[in-house]
Amino acid sequence: MNKILITGVAGFLGSNLAKKLLEDDNNLIFGLDNLAYSKMTNIYPLLRNDRFNFIEANLLSDNIAQFCDCVYHMAGCGDDSAYFDNKYDFTIDTIKITNNILNYASSCGSKIIIPVSYVDYSPHNNQFFIKYDTSRLIQDLVQEYSINHHLDCKIAKITTGYGENMNNDDNRFISKTIISAFNNETIKIDYDRSDYFTFSADITNALIAIMNTYCDRNVIEISQPNLHLKSDIAKLIINFTISI
Repeated sequence: MNKILITGVAGFLGSNLAKKLLEDDNNLIFGLDNLAYSKMTNIYPLLRNDRFNFIEANLLSDNIAQFCDCVYHMAGCGDDSAYFDNKYDFTIDTIKITNNILNYASSCGSKIIIPVSYVDYSPHNNQFFIKYDTSRLIQDLVQEYSINHHLDCKIAKITTGYGENMNNDDNRFISKTIISAFNNETIKIDYDRSDYFTFSADITNALIAIMNTYCDRNVIEISQPNLHLKSDIAKLIINFTISI
């Protein structure tokens, strides 16, 4: 039986990943979440499965009792709401949580995958400056840690996801656009090619493939073959909802 830990399991991507992994009868899932930015309704259907175990815990302060063979660190892969609430605390907490989950994986001898936002490091809007630099910093720290501790750790660079279990108040583009369309509000179509989106199933399938196959690269960009432009998605929503 493969013992798998998923952090942020009640979130959008974490819940989709858990659902997919449970399709394999050899997988025993331990899902961890503090429910600060996620919701239990995302995992209610999974609780009926004997191979799914939910643990409410905080990665900043709580120890993880279970020893797992592999770890998907999905905590913090949500929208930007928490970041804008307090940029400084969000950044410091992200670094601490990353260190804690790396220590856990090292103590278990687990293979671990840590997704980070795919960022085009061209000039940014200043409001996102710390967040962009935090993604780059986390990537560097994870690589350094994996070398020093001989940890099998992969960094998966992902673009913004969309799909089942997104919050209605998610501040990413697609959720906001759908709500605007159904409220007959004007949808602004942005033709900036720096904004891409990937369906959740493509992301989860890629993460599982990385976990289950050998790769000598530490950083893997997983979203590039399955990208969708913001403008294309907006046009589809406009057509489906007959809005402007």
